[in-house]
Amino acid sequence: MLKIYGLKHCTTAKRGQKFLDDHGLEHTDMIDIRENPPTEAEIRLALAGVDHQVRKVMNTSGGLYRELGLKDKLADMSEADVVKLLSENGMLVKRPLITDGEQATVGAKEEHLREVWL
Repeated sequence: MLKIYGLKHCTTAKRGQKFLDDHGLEHTDMIDIRENPPTEAEIRLALAGVDHQVRKVMNTSGGLYRELGLKDKLADMSEADVVKLLSENGMLVKRPLITDGEQATVGAKEEHLREVWL
């Protein structure tokens, strides 16, 4: 069963959930990413899915990203530091994050979701 992290009212997360529903893929109810952020292991899976390009798993348009000044700090952070930060602050993670425990995707681009989950 797939786990899907996001926010109930986030249109991008809803698109990801609709993709899963439309293709008959069994998944959890939307896990509130603020209250229950993805684990470090799940974030590492998401990073592996984007060739460890950290910005691709981050919600770079979010207020917390700007508030923490991460645009200027990311280059000096290790991947381990980024993983820890994301696992502690779900609002920094691009939504939705979908995982089966062996791989993970972020975002709701249909082409990428098809490639990984179908």
